[in-house]
Amino acid sequence: MTPLFALAVILYSVDAVLFGFLSYVYGRTAMSTKAKYPIGLTIFSLLLLFQSAGTAISYVLFGGYIGDDVVPSMVTMATFEFVGVVALLRTTL
Repeated sequence: MTPLFALAVILYSVDAVLFGFLSYVYGRTAMSTKAKYPIGLTIFSLLLLFQSAGTAISYVLFGGYIGDDVVPSMVTMATFEFVGVVALLRTTL
C-alpha cells in the first residue's frame, strides 16, 4: 500500500467518524425538538457514514486490484469530502 493510497483510506475513515458525530448531534436534536428536519439530516448523515466507511473498507480489501494511476484521483475525492464534512461540522456546531 503506497502512502498516497493509505492517505485515501485514512481520510475516508476520518470522514466516517465525523459523519458518526454529525449523526449523533442531529439525532440528539431530533429527539429533543421533535422536528422533522433534523430527522432528515440524521438519515442523510447516516447514509454518508455508511458510504465513507464502506469506501474505506473497500479500498483496504480490494486495494490490490486498483491501479496506481487511479490513486491520485482517489485521494482528491477523499480530500474534497473531508473538506466538505469539516465545513458541515463547523456550520452545525
